[in-house]
Amino acid sequence: MQLIKKNTKKLSGNSSPSHTVLALVGDTQVGLWVVRSLARNGLTVHAVVHSRHGQSAHSRFAASAWILDQSPGSKEFIRELKELARDLGAGSIMPIAESYHKTLIEHRSEFEPEIHIFSPPKECFEKATDKDYMHSLCKELKIPVARGRRLDEIIQQSDINLRFPLVLRTRRQNVQGGQIAPWKAAYAKDKDQLRHLYSQVKDIAENVIVQEYHPGVEDHVQILMHNGEAFMYGEYIGIHHMPLAGGVTVLRESCYHPDMVNDAVRLLKAIDYSGIGGVQFHLDPKSGKYIFLEINPRFIGGLPTVIMAGFEAPFLLWQSHFEPNKMKKTKYKLGLRTRILGGDANWMFGMIRGDQLPPGEKRLGKIRTISEFLWHSGPWTRDDSFMLTDPKPFFVDLFQMVKKFGSQAFDIIGNPHSQES
Repeated sequence: MQLIKKNTKKLSGNSSPSHTVLALVGDTQVGLWVVRSLARNGLTVHAVVHSRHGQSAHSRFAASAWILDQSPGSKEFIRELKELARDLGAGSIMPIAESYHKTLIEHRSEFEPEIHIFSPPKECFEKATDKDYMHSLCKELKIPVARGRRLDEIIQQSDINLRFPLVLRTRRQNVQGGQIAPWKAAYAKDKDQLRHLYSQVKDIAENVIVQEYHPGVEDHVQILMHNGEAFMYGEYIGIHHMPLAGGVTVLRESCYHPDMVNDAVRLLKAIDYSGIGGVQFHLDPKSGKYIFLEINPRFIGGLPTVIMAGFEAPFLLWQSHFEPNKMKKTKYKLGLRTRILGGDANWMFGMIRGDQLPPGEKRLGKIRTISEFLWHSGPWTRDDSFMLTDPKPFFVDLFQMVKKFGSQAFDIIGNPHSQES
């Protein structure tokens, strides 16, 4: 393991084991806000990042930042992580990526009860990440869900029995060997396009689900389940995405749709979920109709929006184990907009150069696109990384974004293609 930063300034956080968290946060703004949420509420937080350019490594709220030598799939990862947690005196480990959750769930007994693992129970984690199971559960609970089938089943039969256009997604993210589709979402308007997409993933077609496409926007609900009930939740809609055809939400707005939130809670209750989870829907703002897409058993990509709107999800998750009697609900601000600057810039360039859009979505003109990007550069739209009292992560990330812009070795937001969000 490699120490890349140690905060020499005296932090106000309590350094007892119960108040010391080892956070596996990666390099993105999601991990940065996990560190900020915990440390601003009096905890000592040590961050594990992927590289020296990880945003959390430059935050004044991180007591230290580390890079592990081993990946979650290696045999030595657990040994290295356990050694680091004990050296730092950490009483808990809080991961954000599903790969870390999956590994820690399998090895939970090697840490607990000495070191608490903030991952959901194994059974509900497996149910939550199984799209087939969740879609069947939706039908049972009468929650709207798109009709769909596995890609390999469709190809083997001549009758598709689904209405075009169709959307294709990875069915299960956490599978051996990392066999997932090369796109978050792909679309087929006819049989020829479906066969072309099949040719790209034919070796893993069993792990690709094909569904009828429903127009609208992505809607996410972050929920903390505690003692079988939803203690608090925060919802947002995605306004801009990158890639345009379906990807990371790079501009979001906090909102509240009671029917959707109610269905999200019903789903988590049905699988006896415990801890933090995100439920994703597709919402048609014009009609108000929505369909369930998936459950993410972790902090979701719009966590900065959720926290800035008033839901301190990471700290409340910590409290749910160590200080359950002190947990308090707070007011959730609606209409708050936040964005990833680099991602939104790439949304603008993608719209101008004519990148693929979801079926039925209209392309904005060049002037309208630029104007919309510039409008959200005002103080009424907050940045996912920038904080006046903790500015360095934003400028480090901005420098890396400019440096990596246009490189084919990096994704559209400036992260390595192999890096997990």
